[in-house]
Amino acid sequence: MKPYDLAFIGFGAAAMSLIARLAQANWPGSLVVIEPDAIERNDRTWCGWGPNQHPFSDQLTQTWSRWAVSQAQQSVIRDAPETPYEMLHAGVVRERTRAMIEARSDWACLTDRALAHSHQSADEVWQLSLNTGEALSARWVLDARPPALSLTRPWLWQSFLGVEIQGPAFEDNDTVRLMDFVDAETPWPTFFYELPISASRRLIEITQFVPEPSDMKALESTLHTELNRRGIDHTAIIRQELGHLPMAPIASYNQNHWLRIGAAGGSMRPATGYAFHAIQRWADACAHSLITQQQPIAPKRSRLLDWLDGVFLESLWRRPEQASQRFVTLFQQTPPAALTRFLMGRANGVDIARVLLALPKGPMIRAAIAHTMRRT
Repeated sequence: MKPYDLAFIGFGAAAMSLIARLAQANWPGSLVVIEPDAIERNDRTWCGWGPNQHPFSDQLTQTWSRWAVSQAQQSVIRDAPETPYEMLHAGVVRERTRAMIEARSDWACLTDRALAHSHQSADEVWQLSLNTGEALSARWVLDARPPALSLTRPWLWQSFLGVEIQGPAFEDNDTVRLMDFVDAETPWPTFFYELPISASRRLIEITQFVPEPSDMKALESTLHTELNRRGIDHTAIIRQELGHLPMAPIASYNQNHWLRIGAAGGSMRPATGYAFHAIQRWADACAHSLITQQQPIAPKRSRLLDWLDGVFLESLWRRPEQASQRFVTLFQQTPPAALTRFLMGRANGVDIARVLLALPKGPMIRAAIAHTMRRT
């Protein structure tokens, strides 16, 4: 049974971000990654607003200083070079992190394996058995597997389906279409999301905020309808990405040398679905703790931001048909730097005040009362 200091369950953004920092710092401990997938996939992109220096900053696929939010004939375009919107392919991060692991004889990445059983011995070391019959031990386990969730009001699911397409020359290669609201069979917010990667390449998604995960076939139909309506040739599909993100605060977990990390540990912002940059901040703090105190730390949550997210989502539950107008107004009336800091979980008191002033007072007060009473 081979012993390790750290065992990562899942080779996602959180594991890779922390491993990269430990490699850069030449951390002396040993680690192992247990990943159930056998195939190197490029089925994820991570986006958000910088600037934010991290080990993969030089591998960014693209950055944009302009973004748009629109509904019907109303469109808001913001240009803020000081807070660029960034895109990073998961495959690039995975490739670089694998190389870092392979450079160390005491580090290992075990793909096509899943954790079958675990128990903690008297000396607080975790004994891990894999589905292949292999056994290993670890002082700390960092678990990125998503917990089973059943969301209740005001929390929602963010269901998305997207394709990266190669085509003829597209128009407007400088503007990210964050939310272009479209008509759908559901009253819940449905929007078109477009990233102009290059003059001939786009990542385009249909996203919905819904009480229950959306049917993927219905999402695919909506996506194709919108692509056809906009005259976008989508015959040359390079790859596809899809999923259901819980728009809910996931509690931090750190007990008996077992931690939950990444989105499974609470790094994702409930009202937005953004997680990558929050994971980078956690990875900075966790790497520092491992280097100085010899122990990892779990992600932390802001109770104030969780409450504000709950109030906003409660307002969507009460009047989902008004969601598109509220998003457009929010982007129209809030200074870009303040809004992006708020969306990425880096807001100060002034930023929060500016966001609140941009939202309709009566509906938000009623939503705040309802959400607060439901929690008590």
